[in-house]
Amino acid sequence: MQQPDAVPTVHNAYSPPQRAVHWIMAILIFCMVPLGLFMTSIPWEPAPGANPVLKGRLYELHKSVGLTIFMLAVLRVLLRIFKGAPPPEATLTPFERVASTTLHHLLYVLIFVVPITGWIATSMCCPPVNLFWTVPLTLPISGTLESSQPVYLVHFTAVALMSFLILGHAGAALMHLLVKRDGVFRRMWPPRR
Repeated sequence: MQQPDAVPTVHNAYSPPQRAVHWIMAILIFCMVPLGLFMTSIPWEPAPGANPVLKGRLYELHKSVGLTIFMLAVLRVLLRIFKGAPPPEATLTPFERVASTTLHHLLYVLIFVVPITGWIATSMCCPPVNLFWTVPLTLPISGTLESSQPVYLVHFTAVALMSFLILGHAGAALMHLLVKRDGVFRRMWPPRR
């Protein structure tokens, strides 16, 4: 049994690249949800409060960050394949092991589903899709705003589910940090100097 406030060893902690990608993705996803809600709340002309220039720029930023998250998701999977993952902590109950594995697998699926569906939908209805206003990455998919709506629905639903799961993930991490104090949180936190 681990002691309270246990610090994970090299063998039961994620590698520095895995930790870096995890936290960069976490920050970007945390920013993307309010950005998406805000940009969709701005009306197009000629509605009151319309600001098409700001709305367009926010949409372009949203697309670019979404593509960045997708690239980081690919990197994250490659790191998982080549670096592996530390074994589960001995302090985890059987329920916690099943819940943790299930939640992580769902999040891995969603970090691909969310950006891919956004990429497909915007390529269909609102090209071009450029990475930070420079690199053209529009998918060769034709469509209209109307035909892209089912794809957007999947995108929005996946975002809502991912947000819910991230709250659960963060809550469980904080429980391990503040209540159980068993070292689980520190497996992904940057190591102490």
